[in-house]
Amino acid sequence: MKRLVVSIPAVGALVLGTVFASEPITTRHLSVSTSTSATAVAPGGRVSLQVEITPKAKMHVYAPGQPDVIPISLTLTPGDAAAAQPVQFPQPEKREFKELGETHLVYSRPFRLVQDVTIPASRNLVKRAGSREASVTVKGVLKYQACDDTICYAPVSVPITWTLALHSTTSQDLKKPR
Repeated sequence: MKRLVVSIPAVGALVLGTVFASEPITTRHLSVSTSTSATAVAPGGRVSLQVEITPKAKMHVYAPGQPDVIPISLTLTPGDAAAAQPVQFPQPEKREFKELGETHLVYSRPFRLVQDVTIPASRNLVKRAGSREASVTVKGVLKYQACDDTICYAPVSVPITWTLALHSTTSQDLKKPR
């Protein structure tokens, strides 16, 4: 694939901290917001982590499973907070790049990635769930390379975070022997 890659200095919008579900992130190429299928979860419970992505005008990112491109991806940071299932990607659109003689699967309109996770029923999380205002945090990184009608930009990594209230299971469940 013959594409011009322009390097972007790591300043401004690319130096992004983690955010909670209510704060959108905006980069030069797209905006990202996170949400969850539930605001609270018990240890051993399952929840869907969602990433809403809106490419800016004339921008697109590549769908996974194609050679010679850098596709969009979501990777959770390893830790004791979650056991993940595979990321669910929406149906991409097929776009022909006549000047390159290529056709690729891309996302150029708003779309959502969904990552189902199970919060482990570890002794530590069960104990924490019994306290007031307990929470569990799941961290991840959204990676992509955006392109417009003429060039592809340097790949970008956006750190994202979901924080869920952690609630205890029933007191009967807590008394069961392990």
